Amino acid sequence: MSPSTEVKVGAFVVASFALLFGGVIALGSGKFFHDTQILETSTRESVDGLQVGSPVKYRGVPIGEISAISFADRLYPSDDGSEEFDYGSPVVIRMKVRLDVFGPQQSGLFTKDIERGVEKGLRARMRSTGLTGGLFIELDMVDGTAVAALSPPYRPDHPYVPSAPSRFDEVLATLERITASLSKVDFEKIGSGAEETLANLNRVVDTRLDKLLANADDFVAELGKSNEMLQRMLANPKLHAIVDDGSALAADLRSSLPFAVQQYGELGAQLNTALAGSEYDLARLVRALRETAENLEALSERAGQDPPKLFFAQPPQKLAPGQSQP
Repeated sequence: MSPSTEVKVGAFVVASFALLFGGVIALGSGKFFHDTQILETSTRESVDGLQVGSPVKYRGVPIGEISAISFADRLYPSDDGSEEFDYGSPVVIRMKVRLDVFGPQQSGLFTKDIERGVEKGLRARMRSTGLTGGLFIELDMVDGTAVAALSPPYRPDHPYVPSAPSRFDEVLATLERITASLSKVDFEKIGSGAEETLANLNRVVDTRLDKLLANADDFVAELGKSNEMLQRMLANPKLHAIVDDGSALAADLRSSLPFAVQQYGELGAQLNTALAGSEYDLARLVRALRETAENLEALSERAGQDPPKLFFAQPPQKLAPGQSQP
């Protein structure tokens, strides 16, 4: 056997063992025995980082992989006869989904009922595995009113799941809106207004601060004078004598006040006794004064009616005790 024949036989044996080993691994993994279904979505975003074989997950659970990525114009050629290139052609992403992951009873319902899921908010979104990781497709339920189910500009060959903006694109869109809003702000005008305000504030502070400092100096001087007067007053010997006299007066009051209260009580008792004894005499005096007042009133009335009779008439007849006027 020639050396070239030996090389060929050796290469054949090695290739046979490699194919046999790969077939055992493939059969052992069961990859060729899974029931799969092709789903389709499309997007106008960049798919940089997404490639064939990237995972497809449903609410975080791996359910398949990406089987094809291409432009819609290649997979679905247009028959309108246009000779212009469609720069806005969406990117079509086809996903091979394993149905056995949903269980034996639900395996076929996931794709058969895909339209109802889309109505309830099923969307396809690109997600990143990390800051430096690649992209994958995640199927998840979102708010259908916030993310509308847009129909593709072609008729898909497989069950279609509308796409939703990726989180990163949403962040970029938010930053772009913020940047656009900030670009409308006139920072130069705000800066000049702030400088003018600071200048006015400095002028006000400079003018009023001097007055405040002068007033503060006057106040401190007056406070020092008041302190001096207080110190002299406290050092005056007369103040100590007044304090001593006040202490002596308080001591005298404490000693004489009980006796004065006792004397006042006794005087009140004597007045009560005197008033009780002379009550009858006071009543007689009051009656006599009342009768005198009545007689004077009658005499004044007679004098007003007939004054001559009052002075020239004969005196009335004397009456005996107990006899009344006829």
